[in-house]
Formats: sequence, structure tokens, C-alpha cells
Amino acid sequence: MPTYECNEHQFVENLRRLIEAHLKVIVNRTLIHYDDGRYSLSFIPEEEFSKFQSIATRTKVRASVYANKPFLDEYHRTLYVDGDPLSSAKYPHARRLSIPYVRVEYSFSVWGDLYKYSFDGLFHPEIKISKRKIPRNRNRAIASVRKDNEGRTLIHTLSFMMPDAKALQLSLPKSVLVFDVRRMLRG
Repeated sequence: MPTYECNEHQFVENLRRLIEAHLKVIVNRTLIHYDDGRYSLSFIPEEEFSKFQSIATRTKVRASVYANKPFLDEYHRTLYVDGDPLSSAKYPHARRLSIPYVRVEYSFSVWGDLYKYSFDGLFHPEIKISKRKIPRNRNRAIASVRKDNEGRTLIHTLSFMMPDAKALQLSLPKSVLVFDVRRMLRG
């Protein structure tokens, strides 16, 4: 089956032409959740990196990123201490802190030809201070922090929130029927 990769304009224009020809079209929307290291902190633009500046530091885009204070990454269940490398410009595929994303793919099939348009929606970081238990193997690295009676420590916590639903939608004509297909993958 031939597949045609389209940009957003081409995709909507092809749909509009089919609707004008009085053909019924069903569009499949697939949401696939990835965490494969494609979006690392060293390669994201400065306006996106500003969301991470309270816990990470870098000199410029495409430079190595280091933790500037201890924090717990809830999504990946990892503790980083001051000076730990979060992302390397020299070794971009080394598994460090990566931003999870959702790959959104719109597709429809006409007479055996598949037309598709896809884009990525990055998860939003949320950084807050909360009480958490620190893994035992990392307790010595941040021994200067005080613990409460239950062994919990006040620490910066990074969690990733799902992108807004409106950001994952494509503006399509009202007469188009859209089926949602959800797949969850973690790399």
C-alpha cells in the first residue's frame, strides 16, 4: 500500500477535496506515548529549557546539561544530585533525563493509498518541592539534608504532565468522522 507523508495543509486540503467529491472519509487518529530519548535537554530550544532552569543548567543550546540542585524525577523514578549530567551534547543517545512525548498521527485511506500526517506533543514539566523518600543508595550523596520522623526528605520533584488535549487535535472539517486509537509504548 503506497503511503504519502503530508504536512498539515496538504492533509486537510486532500480531505476537503474528498468531501467536495461527496466521498465519505474516516480518519484514524493514533496517539502513541514515547519515552525514547528523542527530546533531551541539550537539544531543546531556550524557551522550552527555561521551564527546567530551576533544577538544571547549561551554557547554550547543544551543550551538556547538569543538575544544579538535588531533585527527584518522578516519571523515571531517578534521583539526581548537584552536578549529575542530565543530557550530553557529545553523546546524545546516552540515556539520561529525557522528555516524554506523544506522537499524534492522523491517517486515512483512499483507493489503497494511505495519507498521513504526524506530529509530536511534548509532556509539560512540573517542578515543585515535596516530601519524598530518597533511595538508600543515594542517601550519602545528599547527606546534608534533614529528614522527618518517617524518613522523608524535602526535595525538588520533577513530574511530567500530559500535553493539553487541544494541542493534540487537528482542525478538520465537521463532516469528517475521527476514530481514536491509543497505544502506549515506553522505550
